[in-house]
Amino acid sequence: MSKIIESDDISGIQRVIQRLSAAEGISIYVLAERSGLHPTTLYAILKKKPSATRRPVRRDTIRALAEGTRHAVTFDAVKKRVILEESEEPAPRNDVDELMEGMRRVLVGSRRRKYTAEEREKILAVLNVLVS
Repeated sequence: MSKIIESDDISGIQRVIQRLSAAEGISIYVLAERSGLHPTTLYAILKKKPSATRRPVRRDTIRALAEGTRHAVTFDAVKKRVILEESEEPAPRNDVDELMEGMRRVLVGSRRRKYTAEEREKILAVLNVLVS
């Protein structure tokens, strides 16, 4: 699958989530984890009913989904579409790359910019244990 093109309304984003999950062969829960999103975010989107008064899904959420599955996302505001294309980024080459990518997703997914000294010490302690 090279491209996913859907409308940017609720039902279109629901189809995007389902198609990404099917294409990757993973559950919605795993898709959320890979994207750095909380699983209830995706389940809530999937349960939403289309309505003219309902808020649209945030672009940051759609972008996180795309990046979590190695897709580039383009928003077409004129035609009101979301276009996902497989990116050229290669899959992680080995376990170390996967571990680094997983730690990056967790730290970025926390949406925190700064950590306290105590939190930094805990993170470094965990990293030291992993590399020893």
